Parts: sequence; structure tokens; C-alpha cells
Amino acid sequence: MIVGIDIGGTKTQLIAEMGGETVGERVVYTAEWRARIDHDADAQALVSLLVATTGATPEITVVGAHGCDSDEDRLALQTRLARHLPGAVLVLNDSELLLPAAGKTRGISVISGTGSIAVSRDAARRMIASGGWGWYLGDEGSASGLVREAARTIRFALDQGQPLDPLGRSFIDALAISSPIEIGRALGEIGSAAGIGRLAPLVFDAADAGSRYANKVITEAGASLAVLTAQLLERGAPRGDVVTGGGVIARQPRLLAAFKTALGDRLPDLTLTLLNEPPVVGAMVLARKLSRGDLPATLPPPHIDGELKTADDWRAA
Repeated sequence: MIVGIDIGGTKTQLIAEMGGETVGERVVYTAEWRARIDHDADAQALVSLLVATTGATPEITVVGAHGCDSDEDRLALQTRLARHLPGAVLVLNDSELLLPAAGKTRGISVISGTGSIAVSRDAARRMIASGGWGWYLGDEGSASGLVREAARTIRFALDQGQPLDPLGRSFIDALAISSPIEIGRALGEIGSAAGIGRLAPLVFDAADAGSRYANKVITEAGASLAVLTAQLLERGAPRGDVVTGGGVIARQPRLLAAFKTALGDRLPDLTLTLLNEPPVVGAMVLARKLSRGDLPATLPPPHIDGELKTADDWRAA
């Protein structure tokens, strides 16, 4: 049995396959098992979820995990899972599932969901990332980032003596406040990227209603995603394919168009693909490769039976 798991910031999706047939599938809220307080307990909870779904332990497990934003992070989780799971265990950042899910072997993955991050690997298989700093510091081009920048744009317009437009009015209505002065307080009380990100559709609705401020926010969000991509190229990411996905960019054509335009202006030799499959498909693609003894040249080695292998010797285990 092989298993692919996509751990997103909001939900976790698991698929198990045996002999080419799906034998188990489950989607749960990530917060149901991942507390981020005791990492060992979280790893055990994920293994328990897997076994409860499939009734057995797999021979191959590939995980894409939100929050594993460095090789140190992902190796720490891989090591913890390998203590409980036999066979091969490979953990990657969740955005790294986008390329194989789209049928690509190398390139750059750009997530625009609750948060945003661009991830790739250099010629030495080292993970390189840009973004992923959380809504308070960054996550430009994500749901939470769009809302934060929309609030700043409303504030700036009012400070210039401009009247409220559809963007400002929609924020006041959605936050159930009486004055735009309260927008910052209201967003602060929500306090989480997921909660703030739920307001992101307001930005696109306001753009549809003719708000030039909303259009500006969307255009700048697309440009920010292009900047994340360019930063990885400067640090050794391979040129060619860029695959993007996530709940915001997959549902909002305006953001995809803004990203495509900015990327074309800045890096015209790159090809942008919107992922139309759930990212867990990428985990399954990689799990099938590992089951055939094929470790992609761009990826780090897995643990096998609790032991970390090198790229040269893992197949012999």
C-alpha cells in the first residue's frame, strides 16, 4: 500500500492506494489533529489518522506539510513519522506537491491560499523558499495578505480625503462596524490568517463592482507573487515551469491574470500553469515513483525503515 498526504493550513487530505486502486481516502480539518504544541504527539496523531483510514500501515508514505518551510523543518517531521511507519517515508513542504500533481518534474511552486509561499530546490536538492512569513509580516498575494492590503488601501484613501468606495463599504458591512476607523481593531480581534482570509472574496467582489482600490490591491498581489518567483531564480531555482495553486488563486481569475501579467513582464521565459488537481495527487505521483525505485533527482532522500538514506544508497535498502 502507498499513501499520499497533503497537510494544508486548513485541511488535511489523505489517499491510500493498493495495486492501482484507491483503498482509503479522508479529508479532515488540520486543527483536528495538529496542535503544534507537542510535535511528537502531532506525528503520532497523523499516523493514527492514517491507520484509522486504511486499516494498515503503508510501504510508501509521501507527505506535503504546511509549515515545513525549510529542510530542517521537513526532516524533523520525516524523522518523527519514520519512527512509527515502516518502509519509505518522505516529507516535503506542501507546495512541493504542485509540480508533480501538474506533471512537472522541476521548477517553482507558488501557493496562494490562506497564506502564500514560493518553493523550489536547487541543483544540490536543497529547499529554497520565498515568502511564507505569515499574515502579520508577509503572505502577499494570499487571502490574508489581500485583506490586510485592502484594509491599508482603505486607510490610505481616507487619509487623502477620498470617500469610501465599494471596497471600504463592504469591509464595514462584513465586519459589522460603524466606522472605517474600526477596521484595524476588528481585524486584530479576528487574529488568525484563516479568519482574516475568509474576507478575501470581498476584495474581488468590490473589483467587480468597479472599485479601483480593489483592482489596485489585486494587481499588486499578482506582482508580489511574481517577486517571490524571481527571488527563487536568483537563489538557484531552475528556470522553466512555474505551477501555482491554492484556494484563492484557483477560485479568483482576476488574481491569476494579475500574476500571469506580472510574471510575463518580469520573467517572460517562464511558463505558468494553474494546478487543477488537488495537491494530494502530487503526493501520490511521488509515492508511485518511490514504489518503482525512482527517486526524482530534485528531491531529498526518504527514510526507509526508520533510517535516513542518501540519494545514492536508498534504493538498496
